[in-house]
Amino acid sequence: MRLIPLASFALVLFSMHVSATEYPAPQKPAVAAGTGYVEIPGAGVAIDPKHAYKAIVDGLNAAATPTEILPALGRASLIVNALTVGHVPATNRKIVVVFHGPSVDGLLRNEEYRKKFGVDNPNAKVVEQLIAAGVELFVCGQHMANHKLGMDAIVPGIKMSTAASLVLITYQNEGYAMLADR
Repeated sequence: MRLIPLASFALVLFSMHVSATEYPAPQKPAVAAGTGYVEIPGAGVAIDPKHAYKAIVDGLNAAATPTEILPALGRASLIVNALTVGHVPATNRKIVVVFHGPSVDGLLRNEEYRKKFGVDNPNAKVVEQLIAAGVELFVCGQHMANHKLGMDAIVPGIKMSTAASLVLITYQNEGYAMLADR
C-alpha cells in the first residue's frame, strides 16, 4: 500500500479550502444594474471568444419582492456580463428574453410600477442596459391582450410578440438554447 506524504496531503487540504472560499469579485462590465459574473479560474468549460452563443431566456417568474429585478433579467444580464468578461464579440452573442405571465408586471413603466408596488421599478435600468448590449426583449402579446395592456404601459424598447410560446419555439428551432429564468 502506498502512502501519501503528510506534507502533500496537507497541501491538498489547504488548496481545497482556499479554492472553495476565495473567488474574484463579480464583474458587471456591460449591464451594471444587473447580475455580475464571477470569473472561475480553471473552469472545466471556459468561455470561448470564437464560439457563437445563442440563448433565449423564458421570462415567466416575477421577482421575489418589488425591489428586486426579474429573474429573467438577472439571468440575461449574467450571460451578457460573462460573455463580455470573456471577450466574446457582440457578433457572437445572440441573447433573447421573452416575458409572459407574472413577469410582465416587472416591465411596467415607473409611474405604473410605483402605483402598483409603492417603489420605483428596479427593472427599467436593466432593460435599458440589456438593449444597449444588443439583447432582444419581447413581451407576450397574448398576455398583453388578456390584461388589456398597451405597449405604452411598459418600459420602452421591448417588442411585442404574438405569443411567448411562438417566440420560444421559433428561436429554439433556430438553434438557441432555452434557459429558464429560475
